[in-house]
Amino acid sequence: MDQITPTTFWSTTTIIASAIGAIFFLSVSHSGEPKHPEAASEKEVNQIEVKLERVATDVEYNKVLLGDLKTEIRELRTEQNESSREILEAIRNGN
Repeated sequence: MDQITPTTFWSTTTIIASAIGAIFFLSVSHSGEPKHPEAASEKEVNQIEVKLERVATDVEYNKVLLGDLKTEIRELRTEQNESSREILEAIRNGN
């Protein structure tokens, strides 16, 4: 048992090389497939990224629009308060 015969050496080497080759072949042949059935393909991910960017752009636009509306509403409240005061003063003065 101290020596390995050439037949044993080559058969062991062949088995190991076959196993490594099979693992390499499986990894290369299945590399384009999704990792599991629920995984999204690269095309779907790119489409989702584009849609997400559109939504983000719309959100930013809506934030600006809401900011402008808040400013206009504050101005209208101020004008309405002034008009209400003028009307109340006119009623009190009897004009």
